[in-house]
Amino acid sequence: MKLRLGLILLLFAASAGILAWMYYAATREPRSPKGSPWAETLADLDACCRRKHVKSVQYDHFAGIAADEERHTAERLFRAMAHAERLQEYNCANAIVRLGGRYAPPERVTVFHGTTDDNLRRSIDFARRPPEGLHADDIERALQSGNRYAARVLIWARSGDMRHLALMETCRRRLAANGPAGARG
Repeated sequence: MKLRLGLILLLFAASAGILAWMYYAATREPRSPKGSPWAETLADLDACCRRKHVKSVQYDHFAGIAADEERHTAERLFRAMAHAERLQEYNCANAIVRLGGRYAPPERVTVFHGTTDDNLRRSIDFARRPPEGLHADDIERALQSGNRYAARVLIWARSGDMRHLALMETCRRRLAANGPAGARG
């Protein structure tokens, strides 16, 4: 008899607990659906991909201008930087896909026209400017969200930009030392 009474009390307590849980679930405010935990990181990677794509197209264009001017040193530099930018774009796009996103490169890219010296100066000035708005803290956001993979890809992209800046400054100094724009080099 005591066993049956214990079982009844146990079932009563369980049903009271279930009823209390159902009441709590019905009266609380509904939670808003959460997006991807990597949404900001995916947006940062997408912006990085787009910047890299634009730079690669521009560097290819600048290499063509340098080839027309027979400035072979600058042409090789621009072609190498264009290739490096495409590789970094591929790495960022690969990270986006691995994190569950999608990437499509920009369809139209505006390129600048000018001499090789103007293109070097413009590229150096662009590389020296501080990162704009949303993308200034992309590495920190990736680290804070716990995504070390995305942070590593963004760090590689940023360090590539710093190497390109140093290479362009060296190239500009060497071209200036060789003489005016009419001198070949």
